[in-house]
Amino acid sequence: MTDDKIAQALNMRPLEDAKEDLRAEFEATLKEDPLVQESVDNLKNLPQESVVHPIAAITKEAEENLKDIELAKQNIENIINLGDDAVKEMTAIAKQSESPRAFEVVSTLMKTLLDANKDYVEMSTKKRFAKEESGPSTQVTNNNLIVSTADLLKMIKGDNNE
Repeated sequence: MTDDKIAQALNMRPLEDAKEDLRAEFEATLKEDPLVQESVDNLKNLPQESVVHPIAAITKEAEENLKDIELAKQNIENIINLGDDAVKEMTAIAKQSESPRAFEVVSTLMKTLLDANKDYVEMSTKKRFAKEESGPSTQVTNNNLIVSTADLLKMIKGDNNE
């Protein structure tokens, strides 16, 4: 049997109707009570989110790290530029000589330049991450108070018993 049939058999109101009436009565009581309204207003005034911005101070080590990364990046860039010229010249020499050893040297040089390009990209990402780490960080602290209505009423009445 459902709750409605049981309620009809006992000549009682359905449980859902009784719950709605009790809820409406409780809410009306809460709205009328000035202490409850004052407490609710105080809860609304609580800070929901506070953001702390620490002072951005780039340490000496972070500056040196950025300089080292920039120097390494420039060195890799210079090697890549020189390697491009060398590959062009070595390719021309290998074509003229038609020597298998010359083509092997060209392929080795190309492989070395590809690795240098990968290192160059890696240095760029390292530099970006180093800048992000040395920059200001944002720390968010959430202050939320979650209580039931029963706990709220206990707090208002000053009843500390659990």
